[in-house]
Amino acid sequence: MGRHSTALLAAGLVALVNVTAGFQFMINASVMGYPASTDVELYREIADILLREENPRPNKHNYCAIHFGKVTFDTTNGSTMYRSLTAARRNFQNHYVAVAIGPYIDVFTSTNYVILNQRHMLTSSAGQKTDLLDPEMILSILPERHNLSEAVSKIVEKLGWKYVALLSQDDFSTVLNLGTHNIQVSPIRLPSRIDSDEDVDLVRNLMELRASQKKRFILHSTKRDTVMHVMRAAKRLHLLHHTIQWLVDYPDFEDIVNEDDESWPGSIFGLQLLRADKIPTNISHVADQRNMTRLEVALAVDVVGLLRHVLYTRARNCSQEPVRNDVMAAGEFSDTLARASPYQGALGQYMWYINDRSNYSIDVLHYEQTLKKVGQCTFINETSTVNLFDNFTMTEPGSKSKTHARVEKLRVVARLLEPFVMKNSSGDFEGFNVDLLYLIAQKVNFTYEIIEVTDTVSDGEMINGMVQELLTGNASMAVGALEVTAKMEEDISFSYTILSTKASILVKKGESTRNFFQFLGPFSIGLWFMILGFIMVAGTALYTMSRFDYTQENSEQRFDLKESLWYSINVLLQGTTEYSPQTTSMRTIIAFFWFCVLIIDAAYTANLAAYLTLQQIDDRVRTVYDLAGQTEMLYGVENNSNLMTFFKDATVDPYERMWAFMKLKEEQTMLSNTTKIIELVKDGKYAFIADRVVNDYHALQHCGLESIEQNFGQKDFSLGFPRGAPYKDDVNRALLSLKEEGKLDTLTKKWWKSRTNCTGDSKTRSIKDKTTKELELTNMFGVFIVLGSFVVLSVIVEIIERITICVEGKKKQKKEKEEVKEKPKPLSEGFQPPAITEGSEKKEKSLFADY
Repeated sequence: MGRHSTALLAAGLVALVNVTAGFQFMINASVMGYPASTDVELYREIADILLREENPRPNKHNYCAIHFGKVTFDTTNGSTMYRSLTAARRNFQNHYVAVAIGPYIDVFTSTNYVILNQRHMLTSSAGQKTDLLDPEMILSILPERHNLSEAVSKIVEKLGWKYVALLSQDDFSTVLNLGTHNIQVSPIRLPSRIDSDEDVDLVRNLMELRASQKKRFILHSTKRDTVMHVMRAAKRLHLLHHTIQWLVDYPDFEDIVNEDDESWPGSIFGLQLLRADKIPTNISHVADQRNMTRLEVALAVDVVGLLRHVLYTRARNCSQEPVRNDVMAAGEFSDTLARASPYQGALGQYMWYINDRSNYSIDVLHYEQTLKKVGQCTFINETSTVNLFDNFTMTEPGSKSKTHARVEKLRVVARLLEPFVMKNSSGDFEGFNVDLLYLIAQKVNFTYEIIEVTDTVSDGEMINGMVQELLTGNASMAVGALEVTAKMEEDISFSYTILSTKASILVKKGESTRNFFQFLGPFSIGLWFMILGFIMVAGTALYTMSRFDYTQENSEQRFDLKESLWYSINVLLQGTTEYSPQTTSMRTIIAFFWFCVLIIDAAYTANLAAYLTLQQIDDRVRTVYDLAGQTEMLYGVENNSNLMTFFKDATVDPYERMWAFMKLKEEQTMLSNTTKIIELVKDGKYAFIADRVVNDYHALQHCGLESIEQNFGQKDFSLGFPRGAPYKDDVNRALLSLKEEGKLDTLTKKWWKSRTNCTGDSKTRSIKDKTTKELELTNMFGVFIVLGSFVVLSVIVEIIERITICVEGKKKQKKEKEEVKEKPKPLSEGFQPPAITEGSEKKEKSLFADY
């Protein structure tokens, strides 16, 4: 323990003065402490309370009293310390001063030891029994260092720990004991003065410890404030993780874990020497007034209790007034202490074996969301025995179910970059990484807060703000456009890859020109009309010569004008027909017609292929070679980006040439303002080289742009962690689970494929380099238009023909009826008998019946 803080613990032992008259049984005790100490009244209050509890009736006398005298010392410099020791020696030359009480022995170690015949009741664990001291004169209230170290070593051995890190401010005696038990130890020296859990040196120590990725820690200290600061800092740095186990040897572990405002995650073992039920309840206000810990109060209570126990053993009956003042001398105090019965105090039983405490026990507690006793360490005659209960099962760190694993709130830093991390109109964070962080938090079971950071420039070099926060211990995780690089891998840890990308060129999208009648392109308009006239001439020639073809006089196949034109069109389109010329003159015409058609078809086919090939040639920028081979369009990268470093360090063509061009016009090519970059690209004056995921997003948001992926600049994006972060494995498992469930792909589609503002264009804005380009619908759409037009025309012709036939048929019927009416009747028709009807037949029968 430090000198100043320990002086506040036990520097002022004050005498209990019995105000009753008469003679007394007395012990004179001298208290050693700093002059500035004002806690002299502490022990008087405790003794007074103990006396009132023992003797509640005020008229009943108690003739046993303890007188305390304060001995101060000053260690400011050599002269003040010498004067203090001289004054102290005069005090201890008094034979009737029975005991010296205080925390320090080393202050009084010299050849002329100032404590002459008195016993020294040591109230801290910082005393060292040197050769200059008589060990029989020292009584340690707390367990001896070597005993406690041996107990800790045996507990660690029982727990099965093979590799541990020991955190201590000044006492590393435990290291040797651990070594004798074949336990490898890494000692970590904590700052000698720790004022808060944000102490810079403390945080640096713990960050180095975290980077070592050790899983078992021993925290050795008898200062409650030190233990609390270390535990709170460890909690903030997530070293109280379910994969890490701690052992705290502070003697009042219950006081640590029962802190009202703390909830400790992880698995923590501790020692419990203090018995809170042994501290009188009336003394609690003393601790509150003086801001004392339970251990400090217990030390004071046991000091007073031990003195009272020795005095009562000597006096036997404190209610009976002695014949004279019976002052216990130094030698009598030692003799009485040797034959006194064991004393049961707040810190256990007090017995001494060769001046060491013996025959007492310390409970072994385990805290994992709840506190329970798992074993006991017993000290008998400098021998310690550790027993863990049979119902306690030791589990490996990190072996517990993930449903029970708990990670504390993470401080997540992020740098704004679309679409990784953005802010909406209400100031809330959104983006690909924000959604991913939410899904991971659900699986790993932690809460988080996102803090925005920015990059800084130092000595002309860009410093990544997220990495800097991780290095200083101000952040638990970094999300955003964090690419994995060899340089950053030396400083921080990365998760599994969440996105992979290459470089891309963001350029203005070419003007979309649609020509549905590209199939007419191989021939000029004049040539098309010439071919049409050629068909008409050939058809007319066939018709004319067929008039003189005697073979068609009685044939059904006649080359009238319609059939002649149809035959010419069939020959041109390489179709078939049922008609065939028979005469030599007609066959001569057809032979030369076929020859001309062969030339026309071959020329059209060849010229169509060449024409469409020329139409597919894109003279716009598609690759970095195109950019390097021209000087009209500016191109560049984001200032101080990784791609800028890539071009700067490149030694191969065309990247070296491109860097020279960009460096020549640095102010126009290396930009940082995204809005300005987009405007320049839209104007067609600038090509922006960046990661494909970034350029794809810009192309989706701005319809006039397109992102063209290149075959260089391979890059992986991940989440960032401090080195040795124990929760990194939990996050990696969550990432693998999200990949297997397809949720990572869903997030990618959400932020890169379904957020386009180009509602009228369903075509993707990200294309890849191709050596050839396939024909599209627009190239041949005119053919289908012509086909559809002629289909419609044929239907119309058929309908007109049907209507014409119907009209002509009705006209013919009407004409035939008129001709029948106008035709004269034959002469014989006038002598035909009248037709016999049913009525006339009956009348005729009736006439014959009359006869």
